[in-house]
Amino acid sequence: MRTGLIAQKLGMSRVFTEDGNHVAVTVLRVANCQVVAQRTQEKDGYTALQLGVGAAKVKNVSQPQRGHFAKAKVEPKARLAEFRVSEDALVDVGAEITVAHFVAGQYVDVTGTSIGKGFAGGMKRHNFHGLRATHGVAKKAGLSQPRKRASTLGASMNGRSCSCTGLSSPKRLRIWPILS
Repeated sequence: MRTGLIAQKLGMSRVFTEDGNHVAVTVLRVANCQVVAQRTQEKDGYTALQLGVGAAKVKNVSQPQRGHFAKAKVEPKARLAEFRVSEDALVDVGAEITVAHFVAGQYVDVTGTSIGKGFAGGMKRHNFHGLRATHGVAKKAGLSQPRKRASTLGASMNGRSCSCTGLSSPKRLRIWPILS
């Protein structure tokens, strides 16, 4: 099993084939991806490579991390990730991994994080359809029946009001991990 690679998504584009069809492609930036450490079966119980990418200021790196980077003789990295590899696929510490590490036409597994959408109401966040816009249904909150209201906050019981947990109420539209 070969090692992975840490990249940053720049956007989408398209490539035209010889017969004139276009194929959607994802444009990634791979820069300064170095091997920071090796995990071996004898010492750690598994075989993996720790890769680092991006430059971090020395003042923003903790003292144990500084020692970790100094031992590998690489500059401090902003992001670290481990990739499980086989014994024969171990790369030397300090080596830089580029896209030339992969074969043309090779299939890869991609893991990423979607961008955050910020604060969203119940209609966008939970796909509520709301009430109809005619026949006496009010448009604004505070009137008889607001048609975009997502849910109630909770009932008052035993003299204390509290919000129920797990409600489909307006909140931050989350950042989801994406596997493909």
